Amino acid sequence: MKRFTPVIFLFTISLVAYRVFAQQNKTLPATHTIDSLKNILKTQNDDTNKVNTLNHLCHDYEVLGSYDSSLSYAEKAEVLAEKNGFKRGVAKGLRNIGVIYFRQSNYQKALKYAFESFTIDQGIENKKGAAADLGNIGIVYYTLGNYSKALEYDFQMLQIAQEIDDTTNIASVFCNIGVIYGEQGNYPKSSEYIFKSLRMQIKRGDKDLVALDLSNIGYGYMGEGNYSEALKYDFEAITQAKEVGDKDLIATLFGDIGTIYYRKGDYTQVLEYEFKGAAIAREIGDIDEVAALYSNTGAVYTQLKNYKQAKTFLDSALAFSKKTGNKKHIENTYSIFAKLDSATGDYKTAYSDYKKYMEYRDSIFNQGTTQMEISYEFERREDSIKAEYKQENIIKAAEIKRKKILSEGAILLLTLTILLAILLINRQQIKRRKDKIISENEKSMLILENQRMEADKQHAEAENKRMTEELLNAKKSLEDHTKNMVEKNELLEQFKTEIEKLNNKYREPEEKVKVEQLEYLNKTTILTKDDWGKFKTLFEQVYTGFLTRLNEKLPDLTQAEIRLVCLTKLELGTKQISSILGVSPETVKKTRHRLRKKLGLSGEKYIKDIIKSV
Repeated sequence: MKRFTPVIFLFTISLVAYRVFAQQNKTLPATHTIDSLKNILKTQNDDTNKVNTLNHLCHDYEVLGSYDSSLSYAEKAEVLAEKNGFKRGVAKGLRNIGVIYFRQSNYQKALKYAFESFTIDQGIENKKGAAADLGNIGIVYYTLGNYSKALEYDFQMLQIAQEIDDTTNIASVFCNIGVIYGEQGNYPKSSEYIFKSLRMQIKRGDKDLVALDLSNIGYGYMGEGNYSEALKYDFEAITQAKEVGDKDLIATLFGDIGTIYYRKGDYTQVLEYEFKGAAIAREIGDIDEVAALYSNTGAVYTQLKNYKQAKTFLDSALAFSKKTGNKKHIENTYSIFAKLDSATGDYKTAYSDYKKYMEYRDSIFNQGTTQMEISYEFERREDSIKAEYKQENIIKAAEIKRKKILSEGAILLLTLTILLAILLINRQQIKRRKDKIISENEKSMLILENQRMEADKQHAEAENKRMTEELLNAKKSLEDHTKNMVEKNELLEQFKTEIEKLNNKYREPEEKVKVEQLEYLNKTTILTKDDWGKFKTLFEQVYTGFLTRLNEKLPDLTQAEIRLVCLTKLELGTKQISSILGVSPETVKKTRHRLRKKLGLSGEKYIKDIIKSV
């Protein structure tokens, strides 16, 4: 059961803070608000106002988890802004596209668009936008588990936010830095930054973000195993969220509380809070959150061995996850499905689910392998931009001096030439170093990929071996149980023969006692329903679903005929079958004759053919 995700803020152009996997907004957009924006859009000219409306619609649909619609409006906004030369609108559109791809677990594209947005914002000196871009880049690296890179970009964002005194984003990035330190196990540093964020949010009076910080403090306590403190801060976070009516955050916090109870082993409480969270998420239309909560509920029911309920919730979770395109949720759901099917003995489906889980896991993992290439590409771009700005400044300075003192022109030209030569040499050296690093990283990633593939292969072979051994053991148990029943009934036949012999003799007192003992033993060892119950259990393990398919194909069979079919499936003779069933061979023949007649058959081989077809 994977759930309790620490709060990380995802930054958009409007600098509204979001929560990863559950959007953090004060209110969700109403349907009439979206319809109103669509009506406005119809009357607008293709100018900057229309770009802003398109980006607003993108945001509203993204909050609702309608990522396809959200992406469509973001792309339209970016194209129209490019057409009008509206660079801020282009950057905002690119940033929003990156956010949507992040929601869908497409981290490679999320990084690509975040870097492109940052390049534009840096070029037009839009520091607020540049800070938001750096924060988003940090979040992608955090999600991919590259905490050092995440901290690097978060501290760059913090520097810019402090330069422009942007208290909203200063507090938010403090929280993000604290979360990353917590993931690294550095709880003192984690507490230091999260409490910095909390103090700022309290001072600003933003209860939404206060609630998020409280939740993160609870996450830290959960990481230390202090569940009572973790619950205390989460319930306080819910109180704050309720005061501002943030139902989306409340739904997420209920899910987090469920995770704490899951770790404590209190499954009743887990289900209570997962259901509460799901009810709120359904009410506000956040299907991404519903998918996460349903997946967790399926995991709990699997743990409780209520497999029917588990499958119901997991089917719904998978459907919702595929609708939103959230690969992380799909991966998690297939992982739980594999455990469920394995627990029910459906190893074939369990293996198929496990393969799908691996496919989605690898898809997300492989995105991480390209993150260094994207990062280096961005850094090369950044160096190029800086060099161009530096060159422009040098040229401007030279032009001013040329106008003031014409006699110094030659000296300035020579100086400029030398500086340009140095810049070119430095850039070539930097390129060679980076190319070398890229080559080394590619080799390392190839080695890691080969090691992972070998480990997966060994795991699959071990799983196949285990499943084969289990099937062989089940067959052996069925054979042993059948043999025991035959031997038991043969012994009963001997008892009956002995009783008859003794009854025919003159009964002395000692013989009379012996007869009574044999009769008692005979009565107490007659084949019982428990014997057949155990036999059917072993039979189903070896021939999974045989009885169900038999009932579907031949629904009119009596219990005696079903038992005869099962024993015939084991290729037992008439005498062995009569011993197991505790009847005479003649009775077995009559039952078989009735079965052939019922099926309209004329020979023994045809009964076996029908059994094989089942």
